Amino acid sequence: MPLVISLAIYLLRALVLKHYYGRLGGSYRVWGLFLARRRFSLKKDSRGVFVSKHFLGIDPELVGVKAYNSGVVREWWQWIRSSYKPRSGFFLVTPCSNVKPYTMSPTSRKIKKMLERLGLWNTEAPKVEWVYFSDLLILVPYYRAEEYPACCYDVPPQLVASRRDIIEKIVSETRLVIEALVDRGLEQVVVFLPKIHLSIWEEARESAIKWPSQVIVRYTFFSIRDLEVVVKKLASMFLS
Repeated sequence: MPLVISLAIYLLRALVLKHYYGRLGGSYRVWGLFLARRRFSLKKDSRGVFVSKHFLGIDPELVGVKAYNSGVVREWWQWIRSSYKPRSGFFLVTPCSNVKPYTMSPTSRKIKKMLERLGLWNTEAPKVEWVYFSDLLILVPYYRAEEYPACCYDVPPQLVASRRDIIEKIVSETRLVIEALVDRGLEQVVVFLPKIHLSIWEEARESAIKWPSQVIVRYTFFSIRDLEVVVKKLASMFLS
């Protein structure tokens, strides 16, 4: 009997999540995400590095250094630089995550709740465009974070930090992307990034011809209190 009950709960949970995520499109995403728990622990390996969690699997061609030569990655760079149209001139930039899709990470969940509290959460016509700064894909809008290839790569920040050639590639692409987005309406940015990502972001800013107004909030994994204060203040000024 306990086995029957467990199976029934499992199937019911799958159907509920299928209904919810089905509205976002893509059965591949649905059946990967229903395996995820609402709460999970973040474990570290013997080196003290957080172990990656990929709820939708990993594309072996998007692992490590070789991922930077992938055709799908270059297509993404081209899209974000030439075709992506920001839905707001106010950006919130947060880091990618070892948890993929990023939307499943503890920090992302906290930030989503923060935006809801501030009345800024609207997936159709967002007052704040939330984007992830990715070691591989440069920028990933929240609404595409559960799509391929954003869901299915693995490039540890430690690897990026150890390779100057990779850093220079990311810096160059970031500069080009932001310059292009400024031309398409990007005006204000709130940056909430850990040291490795922030150093790359700032190197891109220093080499750019044009850059939006920005405020950097000190990153911490444990709290977004300071971030909420800054976003609330700037949103009231920018969106008034």
